[in-house]
Amino acid sequence: MKISFRPMDQPADGEGVCVGTLDGAPLVIRDRRLFAGDREYDQAAAANAFVEGVDRAASEIFGSEWVSPLARLMQINRRSTAKDRIAKFGLPTYVLLFLGEASYHQYPRALGHFLLGVEVIQTAHGIEKAAPGTGRPLSVDVAGRGLLVADTMRTATAMVDEVLAARELFRTGPGER
Repeated sequence: MKISFRPMDQPADGEGVCVGTLDGAPLVIRDRRLFAGDREYDQAAAANAFVEGVDRAASEIFGSEWVSPLARLMQINRRSTAKDRIAKFGLPTYVLLFLGEASYHQYPRALGHFLLGVEVIQTAHGIEKAAPGTGRPLSVDVAGRGLLVADTMRTATAMVDEVLAARELFRTGPGER
């Protein structure tokens, strides 16, 4: 049994969420139950394939140490992203949709770095209010966060360009360096 999380068309009837494939058939989750083709799959029976699918997708995005970054970005308890918990309880459908979308990006690892950068900026500057005791935002200043992210991206790009120019000058320049 193989589960692959990937972008999928959603069921026309609005019944459940299609999060990827199970052995090539669309995998739909309805009320925490798994359906592929004409069959319903028990979470316990699909547990290993589910964990392997999450591991593959999350590793594409965050590398092999994906547990904490995924929890932080999805704003869920870190324990919820442990493999034994995923095997037993699965993950929320919004997390599975994210894994499918992000892991199929042209540059999933770069996207993972950018996502974590956005999360850092949001945590430092973009939270208007936080749920008591959690630090999780109830609302986010999306426009302000967007400006900070864009400025940080411009700065990073300029720094890379400066390093490339300095390296070229170092390689071709005369005299001692």
